[in-house]
Amino acid sequence: MSSMRYFSAIKFLVLLVLFIPVLTGYSIRPITSAEQNLHPDSLIELARKLVTVATNHDSVSVLLTKADQLAKISNNHHQSNDVLILKGLNEYYIGNYEQAVDYYFQALSLIELSNDSILLARVFHNLGMIYDEFEDYDLAIDYFHKSLKISELIKDDKLRAKTYQNIAISYQNKKELATALEYNQRANQLAIDLNDTQMLIDVTNNFGTIAYDQNKLDESLEYYQKALKLYLDMNDNQGVALAYNNIGLVYLDKKNYETALTYFMKSLHLANELKMNDFIGDLYGNLTIYYEELNDYKQAYIYYDKYNTVYDSLIGEKKSKMIRQIQAKYQLLSKTKELEELKLKNQTQMRTIDAAKSIQVYLFGITLLALILVVATIYLLRKEKKLASELKLKTTELHNLNASKDKFFSIIAHDLKNPFNALISYTSILKSDLDLFPKDELKQIISDLNQASENGFSLLQNLLVWSRSQTNRIQIYKTNFFLMDVVEQLKALIELNLLTKQQLLKVEVDPELVVFADKDMISTVLRNLVFNALKFSEKGSEVVIKSRKKGRTVQVDVIDNGIGMSAEVIDSLFLIDKNLTTPGTDGEAGTGLGLLISNEFISKNDGLIWVESTPGKGSVFSFTIPLGTAAKV
Repeated sequence: MSSMRYFSAIKFLVLLVLFIPVLTGYSIRPITSAEQNLHPDSLIELARKLVTVATNHDSVSVLLTKADQLAKISNNHHQSNDVLILKGLNEYYIGNYEQAVDYYFQALSLIELSNDSILLARVFHNLGMIYDEFEDYDLAIDYFHKSLKISELIKDDKLRAKTYQNIAISYQNKKELATALEYNQRANQLAIDLNDTQMLIDVTNNFGTIAYDQNKLDESLEYYQKALKLYLDMNDNQGVALAYNNIGLVYLDKKNYETALTYFMKSLHLANELKMNDFIGDLYGNLTIYYEELNDYKQAYIYYDKYNTVYDSLIGEKKSKMIRQIQAKYQLLSKTKELEELKLKNQTQMRTIDAAKSIQVYLFGITLLALILVVATIYLLRKEKKLASELKLKTTELHNLNASKDKFFSIIAHDLKNPFNALISYTSILKSDLDLFPKDELKQIISDLNQASENGFSLLQNLLVWSRSQTNRIQIYKTNFFLMDVVEQLKALIELNLLTKQQLLKVEVDPELVVFADKDMISTVLRNLVFNALKFSEKGSEVVIKSRKKGRTVQVDVIDNGIGMSAEVIDSLFLIDKNLTTPGTDGEAGTGLGLLISNEFISKNDGLIWVESTPGKGSVFSFTIPLGTAAKV
């Protein structure tokens, strides 16, 4: 559940309040002639107040264009660089990240020459915010520390406080919660010293998210309610919407479903009024999990579909790649400029050399310049090779994303439709002609209806788990537990299936064997493998679960003597873009998602999964997980 925290508590908060203080109440309007004739500093300050509201984009552009013209006339480099930074911020707030980064790197190349510490600290800070948005947390933290070092030298406590807060968020995103708490406490102390109410709210909200991720729900709820009161006192409706959502998440984890839904709906109502589109997507994701926990899969799917519409992961991938290209362009320009400066310096020196000096000194200077050029060229070629490698990696990732998307829609279009077609057909017949059917036929129809319902439920359950896994919304909680506990739960779950096909489940697992993994994930994996074994085995057959220690790992085998598989089918089992499915021995349907989910879950638990099979002679599905400690936790 804590994965949804980053929908609302971090991404939205970052977007709204952490570059500069949030100022509400501004709306788009034309710039007056009096404003256009203001001093550049006045125009820049007015733009700074308007920039945080996306609808002011055009007005801010007009102000900054005029300020830039006046700054260039007066040859004021500080003002020109300040304009570049605000242009980047203006593009950031409308989601034009690639243009924003382009402005920041333009400013960076000029500020480094002028050694303007104040603006340099701001550029590093803003770059850190963007890389945090794109989940490159190490690079984001690196930029934040650069900004922090400068802000400490120039004694800018307000920027220090913001930077501490943003470093805390990046460490929280990395799941390093102790470090995140340390930096947030530093930000809190500075906010108190500065008497900055807005920053105190932000820091309080961050304390709530950190406590939530530590599973300290009561402490988290206390912080969120405190933040809500502060937002209400400031009439900050965007902050109120965020606080409602956070409180709803805590109540959801506390299983207080009625209260959780009340806060989610309050948040959604406000978000719709304020047109907080990104945040609305986060709320849809939270409502998906809410209805899933209530087993209302129809509503869960409706909200998941809304969430998927808002967040197209391919857009984020495209933006991330474009930012990398802009960074490479900046680095290439910087190196080229260095080469030009070296060349110019050498030419100036050469003109001052006395004609009487030795020709050997002249040749030495030429050789040195050539060596520098060669070294620089080799360096740039290596950088180009590295960028090409990154591009290839991104292309592969994009291919996998497309394959996952195609798989999802093929299941929705075909497999999910089939059980509902059966349900609709049979219920329509029973509705109109119930009295015409003898008792034996009614029993068969009811049996078919039950099978269609179970197939639809199983498919929808796998779809929800798989979709959450694809968007990294599943947290891993590894503990020490008895493997037999999972097996016993499974035996109770499949009892009806065993009776239906007159099959036998044999267990050869040491009752004292302890493993270290996420218990729910391993339960899902074992359930998928055993259900598959039963599905592809004949009536009256036997399925065996075995376990054995192998060094510091445990190997689990699920063995059947069913229909088996060919090498071609085995090669496609764990590939999303090649996955094949076949009906079971009683015509049971499947999508192949169970094995894909099992492969991902075993990988997340530091294990391996594989299969050995021969057509007509059965299959052995095996996986490994780490061995646990002797005592169960």
